[in-house]
Amino acid sequence: MHECRACGHRVYPARLWCPACGHDGAQAVAVNEGEVLAWTTQPSTKEGADTAVAIIGTARALPDGPVLVLRLQDSPTHIGQRLRLFERTVAGRALPWGAL
Repeated sequence: MHECRACGHRVYPARLWCPACGHDGAQAVAVNEGEVLAWTTQPSTKEGADTAVAIIGTARALPDGPVLVLRLQDSPTHIGQRLRLFERTVAGRALPWGAL
């Protein structure tokens, strides 16, 4: 996640200019927690292995913060459930993940 140095607006992925104020300086910030807004389970190409996918908002930025689309280690049980956020490298790219 990136935060504008001028106004504090947070975005993901990074942008060249802040969508809130137009400033061109941002810094990477750690976000450790999020909240489930919705999720779905998609069938895997392998038998018996599904992948949970969720849309979440970061806990610090709620209620108007950025929304992330990420993979989950397990399916959540309800909307509003808190998640621990982390990055996992897949095919050389750092991607957002969540764990219950």
